[in-house]
Order: sequence, then structure tokens, then C-alpha cells
Amino acid sequence: MEIEWNAHANHAISFGASSRSRLPSGSTVRVMPDLEQIAKMDDADLASLLQNSVPRMQIAQRTALVASIFDAFRDRGESSEDAAEGANTAVESLESGNEEALLALVSYARNETGLLREALELFGERHSDQLDWLLA
Repeated sequence: MEIEWNAHANHAISFGASSRSRLPSGSTVRVMPDLEQIAKMDDADLASLLQNSVPRMQIAQRTALVASIFDAFRDRGESSEDAAEGANTAVESLESGNEEALLALVSYARNETGLLREALELFGERHSDQLDWLLA
């Protein structure tokens, strides 16, 4: 089969049931959400997505996410120290990009309705070039 390519056409790739059946036995295809899907996620799903993404993040991305989460907490009247204490971790660990500390902060933040969404919006505004960890 040949596919004709036209630079002005909107080409989309789709897979039918028969193409999925050709995967090796036991294979899984991980589908990552796009930004539109992320915007529609509830707090629990967003927290799960972040917790699964943290291990793929570079230190600079983790520290930027921590700063965005802290800013979202501050917008609600809670200090960085209070947020770190609520997550049972140290501000210094969070600010240095410690993976376990960030996971604890995300777990704590998931209980604050809309906070992780606000933090991701801040992150996207400030670091739009670093969203690859979220969409990878």
C-alpha cells in the first residue's frame, strides 16, 4: 500500500482492531494524554499522572514543578513551609528536586481541590518548553 502525502492535507494515523492484534503477545501500548485531556482530569487522576511522571523528570523540571505547587499553595494562603510540613518533608528537600519529597508533596496537594491544576497552569505558563515529561 502506498500513501500519498500532501503537505496541505490533514493526515491522521489511526489503528483498527486488526492492527492491534498484530502486537506480540503480552505487549501493551501506553497511551499518554494530551494537554486537552489533562485539562479535563479530576484531581485524583491528575495526581496519579504526576506521580507516574515524576520519575521521568529531570531535576530542573522537578524544582520548577515544586515552585509552581508552592505558588499555588501561597495563592491559597498557605506558605511553602506549611505545605512541606503537610507533606511530611523538608522545604530544602523539595527545593533541591528530591524525587521522594516531590511525590509526597503531590500526594498532599491532591487533597486540595484544584491545586494541582493551578500548579500545572503556572508551570505551563513559565516553562512551556519543559512539558515533555508530562506528555512522554
